[in-house]
Amino acid sequence: MKNKLKTALSGLKAKNKSTFAFNLQNLYQLEACATVAKKGEVPIIIQFSERFLRFLDDKYGIDYILQKYRSDYTYFHLDHCIDLEFIKYCVDSGFDSVMYDGSAFAIDENIKNTLIIKEYAEKVGCLVEGELGKVSGVEDGFGEEGSSYAEILEIIRYVKETKIDLMALGIGNAHGFYENLDGIDISILKDASNQLEANQLFVLHGGTGLPENVIREAISFGVVKINISTQLKKETMDLVKEFANNNKLYNEIYYHENMVEGLSKLFKNYLHKYTL
Repeated sequence: MKNKLKTALSGLKAKNKSTFAFNLQNLYQLEACATVAKKGEVPIIIQFSERFLRFLDDKYGIDYILQKYRSDYTYFHLDHCIDLEFIKYCVDSGFDSVMYDGSAFAIDENIKNTLIIKEYAEKVGCLVEGELGKVSGVEDGFGEEGSSYAEILEIIRYVKETKIDLMALGIGNAHGFYENLDGIDISILKDASNQLEANQLFVLHGGTGLPENVIREAISFGVVKINISTQLKKETMDLVKEFANNNKLYNEIYYHENMVEGLSKLFKNYLHKYTL
C-alpha cells in the first residue's frame, strides 16, 4: 500500500536522508523517473512548473499523466505558483503536494493566500509548500533576478500561522548554474531547524550545482525535498546532441530508448547518493 507523501518524507527525515523533486517537461523524462522510482523502490517527486504543466495538460491531460506514471513510489507536485485557481485545480486533480509561492509578496499577503490553499488542500490530504526569501533566477517563466534571505522571525511567524507542511527558505540559493557559492548561508536553515518543531520538513530549491557537503548539511537540518531542474535540462540536451551525432536518420524507437536510458542514469545517481 502506498504511503502518503507526508509519511514518506518524515521517514526520510528520520533516516537523515532526502529525496529529489525533478522538474519534468516531457514523456521521456516521466517514463525514466517513474521507472527508476519503481525499480529502486524509493520515493521520487515528479514536479512540474506551472508553465509546462499547462502545456502537458493541454497535450495529454493531467488525468492521463497521473494514471500512467503514478506508482507506490512516485508523487506529483506543482512547483512555484501564485495562481490560486490553478493550484486548486492541481489539488482537485489528485496531486500529492502543491506550492503557493508568495515569497515576492509582503508576509501578510503570503500568509493569507497560503492559508487559503492550506485549507483547501488539507481536505484531501494534499501537502502544501510555502516559501520565504526569494530564490534568484528565472526558471520556466517563473522568478526574477536577485534574491533575498529568509528572516528567522518571519519564518517562525509564517510556520506558526500557516502550519505549513513543507517550508522552502531563501538561503542565497538560485535557479540555474551557480557562478559561485559565496551567497549561500546555510545557517538560516540551521536556525530555523533549531527554533521550529522537530517534525518540520524543509525544501531546498536550486539543487543543481550545489556541492555534496552543502546538500548533506542541508539534509541534516531537516531538508527532505531537493529540487533539480537545470541539470535535467542540460542532460536532456546532451542526450539529444549525442543521438543526432550518432544517427544519420531519425528512429523514434531508438531515440526513445536512448532518452529513457540516459535520463534514468541521472535520476539514479542523485537517489543513490542521498536517498538510498
